[in-house]
Amino acid sequence: MKRRWIVTGVVAWAAAVAGFALWSQANERPTAREQTTIADALPTVDGALGQIYATLDPAGTVAVLGGYRRTEASCRVTSAREGTRFVRDLTVYVKKSTEGATLDHVKAGLPAAFKAEVVHNGPTDLLSADAGNFVAVRGSVPSPGQLRFTADTGCRPQDAPVAEATPPAEHASRAPVQAVLDTLGKEASQWRTHRLTCSSGGALWTVEAVTSGDGAAARTTVPAPAVVLDEPRVFAYRAGAAGLALRVENDSLVISSTTGC
Repeated sequence: MKRRWIVTGVVAWAAAVAGFALWSQANERPTAREQTTIADALPTVDGALGQIYATLDPAGTVAVLGGYRRTEASCRVTSAREGTRFVRDLTVYVKKSTEGATLDHVKAGLPAAFKAEVVHNGPTDLLSADAGNFVAVRGSVPSPGQLRFTADTGCRPQDAPVAEATPPAEHASRAPVQAVLDTLGKEASQWRTHRLTCSSGGALWTVEAVTSGDGAAARTTVPAPAVVLDEPRVFAYRAGAAGLALRVENDSLVISSTTGC
C-alpha cells in the first residue's frame, strides 16, 4: 500500500511539472531571443515598419516597402544550434537636407516603448530603436535624399519557410504604376507586391513593375511641387494618396507605388 502511494505521488508530481511547463511555454514571455523563432519575430518586424510609416509626412516623403531578406547564410543560436536572420527594409525618399529632421520626426512619433534614439554626428545621421520581441530597428542615410529603415530579427531558430502572403490582385492597385508605364510606352516584365498590416488595422502596400529604360520621359509630366527627389537614378514624387518612385537598378527600371496606413 505504501509503495502504491509513492508511485501515485510520483506520477502526480510528474503530471504537475509537465502541466506547469506547458503553461509556462504558453503564457510566460521569452527571456532570450533564442527562445523564439523567425516566425515569432516577423509580425514585430512588420509592426515596427508600419509604425515608422505612420510617422511620415505624406506631403514630403515617398516610401517603398521591401520584402523579407535573409542576411546570413549561417548564424548560430548557440554553439551547437544553427539559426537564421532576416531583415525587412522601408526605404523613404525625402527632399535633400531634410534627412536628419525626418529621423527626428520619426523618433518623436514612435511609441515611448521603442526607446528610439537619433545621433547626428557630422554628416552621419542614425536612428536606433527597440521594437520589442528582440527586434532591432535602425534608420540610416545611405545617400542624399534617401533614408533606409531596417527591422532585424537577429539570429533565431527557423521552424518554417519565410514567405510573404500573396495578396489578391484587386486589393493592391496597379493603376498608378500602369499610368507611368503607359506614359513611357513600356510593358512590365515583372510585377511585385509587398504588404504589411498597420497598427491602425489597415495595410501598407507597395506595388512594383520592372521594365527597361531610365524613365526620363515620365519625369517631364510631373509638376514641380509634387517632386520629392530628382536624381539621375531615382525620381520620387507624390500623386494624390500614392507615393511613386522610379529607380534604376542595374539595367532595369523599377517603378513603385506605395499607399496605405
